[in-house]
Amino acid sequence: MTTYRKMVRQLKRLAIVLFAAIAALTTAGSASAATAGKSPEISVRINGEAVDFGKDLLIEKGKSYVEYAALFEALGYETDLDSSTQILYAESDDYEIQASAEADIAIVNGRTVPSTGEMIERNGKTLIALRFAGTLTNHNVLWNGRDKSISLAFQGPTEADKASVNELFGKMLLVEAAGDPEGIIQLMARDTIMDLDEVRASFEKAKTKTNINELKIQTFSGTKAVVLAIEDTKKLSGGFYPDNLAQVRYTLHKDSEGAWKIYNVEVLGLEYTNIPGLFEQQAALPDADKAAIGKAFEDQAKAANEKNAEAYVATLADFPEKEQLKDELAQLFETATLNVKGERWTVVDYDGKKGTASLLIEMVSETTAGGETYKSRSVVLNEAVKVDGKWLLQAEAIVLSSEQL
Repeated sequence: MTTYRKMVRQLKRLAIVLFAAIAALTTAGSASAATAGKSPEISVRINGEAVDFGKDLLIEKGKSYVEYAALFEALGYETDLDSSTQILYAESDDYEIQASAEADIAIVNGRTVPSTGEMIERNGKTLIALRFAGTLTNHNVLWNGRDKSISLAFQGPTEADKASVNELFGKMLLVEAAGDPEGIIQLMARDTIMDLDEVRASFEKAKTKTNINELKIQTFSGTKAVVLAIEDTKKLSGGFYPDNLAQVRYTLHKDSEGAWKIYNVEVLGLEYTNIPGLFEQQAALPDADKAAIGKAFEDQAKAANEKNAEAYVATLADFPEKEQLKDELAQLFETATLNVKGERWTVVDYDGKKGTASLLIEMVSETTAGGETYKSRSVVLNEAVKVDGKWLLQAEAIVLSSEQL
């Protein structure tokens, strides 16, 4: 397990601990004296094989429950219990599951699933509803009243299914290596919700190399798959591009020929991996434009330090909430004092015809409010636009890194 996966797992553990704690507080003292059902004489089959759970099988309030570890081990999972939090873990090649009888959710590959009433404590054991376990592990659960049997059948992906998904990502890496913008468009589904012009433009702007560190199928059916990827991408050449480690969720649709295509791409987490190197990606532009873009930031910092809301918004391009921002800044300046200082800046992207640019800034900000002072160093990417011959900054900026000082 990589360091990144360990970090993600710790965050998942924290999330479910919080849910468990909240559930414990809200249910304390209100537990009912429910009577445990008796183990019924029914059989359970997993992928066609009979499994005898004995006393670990229970029917209660119309639901069939099986002891958590016994069931997941029969499903081919490794299981574990964190005794300090009472969180149960189950892991296979394709699924990581965390659950607790005290929580109202379970977590599957980072995705939350409601679990109210699906896990119970009986006689010192944690039991899970069979149908809910099927939901977590992608098994179809069927009840046969004639022979009193419950069957769980895995509904994908098979090894062939995994290979077909992997084929798409292999094509994607080959298209990236070839620097073929039309190739990436051909990998998009016909019903994709992606802006193809934006996808093409982004692909043409910079040549990159991506390593896929992990690839995990979250959900799968015959026509749709959701895949979670951990991607490490570095710039090779071309326009401005920050190296990054990203957690990306791909939604795939199958086309009429049976090939997987990209319907949507969502970046769930992003870490920039070479902040110092970004300042080396300077764009070529006239000195006058470079000076004017830098002055827009200097004027903005000066206005913030002098508590001048009017002057601050004067450095910004127009947007619908501009007057509202001015009022909010005025209120902020009444209660807080700012000291913003730019340590270094450069223009990393420039289009003279369109009158657009990207300004990369490293700044130190000191804010005093309520008798407390907070100081931080940040690297920020701010888009700029030329309006009536004057360079202005966009109101929204991307914080690439930030550290408390």
